[in-house]
Amino acid sequence: MQATRNTKYWLILISAALLLVFSVVLYIQYHQSRLLNSTVQYNESNVSWNVFQLEAESLRFGTYLQNALDPASPDSLDELQLRYEIFYSRADVLKNNPSAPLLLDETAYKAVLQNIYRFLDDIAPYFETISTAGRQAAPLRLILDQLAPIQHQLHDLSLESVQRSSMHAETRAAEVERQILISTGLIVFQLLLTLLFFFIVIRQIRQLQTSRSQFSNLANFDPLTGLPNRRLFRDRLEQEIKKTQRTEGRLALLFLDLDHFKDINDTQGHDVGDILLKEAARRLKHCVRDSDTVARLGGDEFTIILSGLEDTGKAAQISQSILQSFAEPFDLGSRKDYVSASIGITFYPDDAGDLNTLLKNADQAMYVAKEEGRNRFHYFTASMQEAAQARVELINDLRGALQKNEFRLLYQPIVDPGSGRVHKAEALIRWQHPERGQVSPLDFIPIAEETGLIVEIGNWVFREAAKQARVWRQCHSPDFQISINTSPLQLHAEGICTGEWYDYLQALELPGAAIAIEITEGLLMENSFATRLLEIQRLGIEVSLDDFGTGYSSMSYLKKFDIDYLKIDKSFVRNLRPGSSDHALCEAMIVMAHKLGLKVIAEGIETSAQLGLLSDTGCDYGQGYYFARPMTQTEFDDYLKKSTAPLLT
Repeated sequence: MQATRNTKYWLILISAALLLVFSVVLYIQYHQSRLLNSTVQYNESNVSWNVFQLEAESLRFGTYLQNALDPASPDSLDELQLRYEIFYSRADVLKNNPSAPLLLDETAYKAVLQNIYRFLDDIAPYFETISTAGRQAAPLRLILDQLAPIQHQLHDLSLESVQRSSMHAETRAAEVERQILISTGLIVFQLLLTLLFFFIVIRQIRQLQTSRSQFSNLANFDPLTGLPNRRLFRDRLEQEIKKTQRTEGRLALLFLDLDHFKDINDTQGHDVGDILLKEAARRLKHCVRDSDTVARLGGDEFTIILSGLEDTGKAAQISQSILQSFAEPFDLGSRKDYVSASIGITFYPDDAGDLNTLLKNADQAMYVAKEEGRNRFHYFTASMQEAAQARVELINDLRGALQKNEFRLLYQPIVDPGSGRVHKAEALIRWQHPERGQVSPLDFIPIAEETGLIVEIGNWVFREAAKQARVWRQCHSPDFQISINTSPLQLHAEGICTGEWYDYLQALELPGAAIAIEITEGLLMENSFATRLLEIQRLGIEVSLDDFGTGYSSMSYLKKFDIDYLKIDKSFVRNLRPGSSDHALCEAMIVMAHKLGLKVIAEGIETSAQLGLLSDTGCDYGQGYYFARPMTQTEFDDYLKKSTAPLLT
């Protein structure tokens, strides 16, 4: 630390010394420059040349006037007029030369110029009418007579400029020689000090440049892909918007998100995900022009600025090129995988007039592309903004729905096909909005998941279902069970608190088996799910795998996790017929489940024929409109009183 401080002091001292030397040298040079200013800046050669050109032009003009008096001369009047104009311009050049008054005798120089301009102005009317008046001997001779004394004056002025230039050259040479001697000594001394200073400072500068370069890269570029980061992207977009405003052009902003990138990270690890991101960045850069900007905002989100667009169709071409590029498999080291992308497109100034709105529009368009099936691009439209506004309003209403008691549970029976008895039911949440009416779970559950409200709502569903299960266990069947749907977010580490669930069940004197949670196949692939599943099973709560057959989990996960029920998705039951592929699949799933010690619930049963086929293949439980639609608690009470007769005879 002390050495660093001493170095700083020395640098300051050397800098001050050099500053003093530089100041003295500059003062001497400035003083010498002032002494030589009267000669060096005269630019006598240029002045002499201007005088010589003006003299030569006067002689040439006189020659053309003589030729004009000769009818046999080939020279035209247009050429004579041209010589007049050139003569005039040569006089202007000499007049505008700032060195001419300094080199020449000012009185004589100005007198000659006044005579020239007086002469040129006097003969100007003739040349204004020369095209119509033609050759007239009298005026031409008069002009020649007036020109003769001017030619003599210019000749004298030319000789004077040459003489004065010679004198000034000798004076300048002497002054320059003296200045060189003085400057040489100072420069040698200055050089010695500068070499020492530069040796120290250059080393410091190099270290500083290296640090700044590293800092600049960290501040402006993504360290993984090397693409511009969010900060640099916003700066470039602002610049492109300003440029587009000046040129009254158009630019496109593309917002790109990799489809199912989280699955790659979760199943293969973040290292493989990083390889995928770097390869995706490389492909994106290959698909755009050199003048375009590809940036990574974070995660698997990329943006592309397409500037200087003459045709909006170019954005679609580039987007299609990107989709085709992503259709090729990604080499992820130990395996190859396919990853698609969803792209949102918006235009400036068509869709928005500022950076933030452009980003928001492109993001909305990208989400529409995902909702429509992914692996595609979508343009921003005004209706998206309206939908986004409606979504914001729905989120605001959803935040207060619990406090306002706007949620309610409906119950759909899960029936034993052989006995017709109902020992289970699925609790289905409904939102009765005071102004919108009944809001579909398909509309508000995804929003609740995105905002994190799903955890609070899920806890409310658990408590309400547990209270109702206690009632039906007391008055209907001691082993009655209510199943509740759970979001994957509830089962993450920051989701539900199993301790609170346990305390609530204890307060109701209710065993965990009174509740079953329904999960989707995707959860089985998450590394953290095993721990959460173990916590839930310690409470005695059973687990049902919902929508089985529609996901992408491996059968090995069924052996790895302790699952209690499989729910065959209604898509297999809807078209169930004897000998159909759906019949074969249902039978295979039921046999497999029984072999693994799992019970099977078939969803979406609507006909007695479907029920008969499923019962024949050994299905344990059925659920669907054939038995009953979702009902309120009161309606379900009445249904339970009637559901004692066998459904199959």
